[in-house]
Amino acid sequence: MEWRETQQQLTDLVTFVYSLPYRPNRYRLANGELTPAQERGKAIFERTSTKRGVAITEANQCNYCHSGPKYTNQKQIDAGTGKLTDRSSVIDVPELPNVAYSAPYLHDGSAKSLEEIWTIYNPKDTHGVTNDLTKDELNDLIEYLKTL
Repeated sequence: MEWRETQQQLTDLVTFVYSLPYRPNRYRLANGELTPAQERGKAIFERTSTKRGVAITEANQCNYCHSGPKYTNQKQIDAGTGKLTDRSSVIDVPELPNVAYSAPYLHDGSAKSLEEIWTIYNPKDTHGVTNDLTKDELNDLIEYLKTL
């Protein structure tokens, strides 16, 4: 088999995998609407300022990195979640559809739940501004993310 055939097979396989539909999301209502908690979480995901009215820099807004149809800008960033043992603190921005089914989280699987991403691994608000959120507000954000 020549390199070109192998390359074409790989391209065909990637095209096929990307064409597969996502599995049904049990966190979404059948009519496509969001619950009140999910609506509140969506507002947090889309916010541009903190609860005190301080502007959140664009690069630290959830929907800046997690944008587009697959909720990724397909870039590499430093979200502040790197470890001393990592070769680099720069990571790929992951896609979010069906994120509820893809634990563990972060580039190295260190966050066992969505909640841990922000309660343990975001002390300096470098992976989105979340330190001003109450437990209920963080739960609302997580409920919204589960619908993606």
